Amino acid sequence: MRALFLLLTLSICTSSFAAKVYQWRDSSGNVFYSDQPPPNAAAKERTIRPNTFNNASAPTSKKDATANVPQVVLWIMPQCGSACDEAVALLDSRQILYDVKTADPAKESTMIEFFSLVGTLQQRPPVLVIGKEVLKEWNSAAWHAAISKAGFARPNDKK
Repeated sequence: MRALFLLLTLSICTSSFAAKVYQWRDSSGNVFYSDQPPPNAAAKERTIRPNTFNNASAPTSKKDATANVPQVVLWIMPQCGSACDEAVALLDSRQILYDVKTADPAKESTMIEFFSLVGTLQQRPPVLVIGKEVLKEWNSAAWHAAISKAGFARPNDKK
């Protein structure tokens, strides 16, 4: 019984921590992530939030329970580059809970899911899904507008 309680307590505690991750590019422009900074290269320190899969639309208060908050999903790809970095920064700056899915060429199932969503084999991430709306082209202004249209307030608009 005591061991079960300890295990439950540890699982609750660890799920709320954010992990520190380092991001850097090599001379070919490939993006790498690690829990340790590279020995001889400059790296950005990033904070990775716990997985919020299927929680993006979960209400956080009684006031939110009446709101119809759409689920937000950001599709990225390994070595996506600055467009994916900018998309992540935009969603983080808007303080939106979102899921991240990776269209990984090494995993056929993720590529099938991605291409089924976008309807073409020519599309590349980042792609943003807000409810049933799919934004296929990275455009900061268009994404901000779609996020606002979906009912997400800007952080400075909140009361």
